[in-house]
Amino acid sequence: MQHRTFKEEKKMKIDVKKVPQPAFDHENKRVFLSDETIEKRKQAILALMKKYQFSSLIIYADKEHGSNFEYLTGFIPRFEEALLVLNSDGSSTLVLGNENVNKVKYARIASKGVKCPFFSLPNQPMDFTATMKDYLVEANIDASERVGLVGWKLLSAQLEDFVQLFDIPEWIVSGIKEVVGEEKVWNATALFIDASEGARVVNNANEIAFYEYGASLASDGVLAAMNQLEVGVSETTVGDQLNKEGQYNSVVTIAAFGERFAHANLYPTEKTLSHGDKVALTVAYKGGLSSRSGYAVQTKEELEQVDPGYFTEMVVPYFSAYHFWLEQIKIGANAGEFFAAFNTFFPQKTHGWELCPGHLVADEEWLSSPFYSGSNATVKSGMIFQLDFIPVHPKHHGVSAESTLVLADASLRAEIQTQYPQLWDRMVERRRYLKEVLGIDLKEEVLPMCSTLGYLRPYLLNQEAALVVSS
Repeated sequence: MQHRTFKEEKKMKIDVKKVPQPAFDHENKRVFLSDETIEKRKQAILALMKKYQFSSLIIYADKEHGSNFEYLTGFIPRFEEALLVLNSDGSSTLVLGNENVNKVKYARIASKGVKCPFFSLPNQPMDFTATMKDYLVEANIDASERVGLVGWKLLSAQLEDFVQLFDIPEWIVSGIKEVVGEEKVWNATALFIDASEGARVVNNANEIAFYEYGASLASDGVLAAMNQLEVGVSETTVGDQLNKEGQYNSVVTIAAFGERFAHANLYPTEKTLSHGDKVALTVAYKGGLSSRSGYAVQTKEELEQVDPGYFTEMVVPYFSAYHFWLEQIKIGANAGEFFAAFNTFFPQKTHGWELCPGHLVADEEWLSSPFYSGSNATVKSGMIFQLDFIPVHPKHHGVSAESTLVLADASLRAEIQTQYPQLWDRMVERRRYLKEVLGIDLKEEVLPMCSTLGYLRPYLLNQEAALVVSS
């Protein structure tokens, strides 16, 4: 594939203007994954198994690390652990604990069930005369070729480099090796999440609609939380605006005022907002995270008093880089070249960002990222991105406007428009707002997954002022 080169950023000016805020546009109606989508997912995994000579995959899950398991089954084991054994002939077995074995009949792929009390909570009934090997024998693992273990981390950039490294509990790995032989066992997490060819890194129209539910819910939550900010409001009151509709959060919710982590606490407290406080707001659900950080002030003059130079040294460079990211991202781009271009425009050495300029999202907030130095991954249609880079300055508070978008070629855009016309209308309106209100003109392939993409209030007690791009 011929790489599409990056153009020079056109001259622009960052201003603060009085603008209408974006819409609260979460639909409050969940889209479910279709049977066709689940079958597509299964076939994608089976094709990669064949390519890399895996006769069986054993996919680990717990509550925090269940998304690769959920990709095929449709659920996580809640408070227990679980394994999904998927053989190359398409047969599968779910190994589940006491309180989840009854979910076998609900799994999105037809599966046999094996009850393994070792996956249950402490002191629940279990037979200690049995071993992990005994339960795994029941799971009918096909060991005719390689047996892949799927956790949740990528422990190297290349599949062949971490064959015998696993992020799965050792007592489970040992049991698997007893059953199939140590030499057969490979780490196969890359088949799911590797940014170059993992099955989970691209999405169809149905999956995009499914994930937009959470991305837009997080966005509405952050917008509501910003609107709640006033002197005297508590972190817990603002936190109530972030956590919505009883949905499961994919990261810890943040509603923090002033200095953070007193008593090592991560969660909102009864602390109230004072004028000039630092503010951090974050919430995430399946499909995306939204966050904002800044200061509880009304004007630039007040901001200068609490953090001199913050606006010019942090806010403006960050928003300029944010605009650069949105202008430069494109289907077909080489991700390593994108990383280099972004680092040239917004250098790590100057601005302190340490991770990467954005990453993929799905059921978990951070799936993987194609953007790292030397990456050969290609940016593809169907990738859902978290626009996420975090500048760090020794003299200043941070700034953040994390949000979610998807890249869609003409064919995928047509599918969204046809299959999910209301979603399409929301995306069109979000693009209009970005262009006409904020001055950010997206390529036609860039579709906002929520209404607050690109929306940054520099003075968090002022609901009317936002940053805009002027040519």
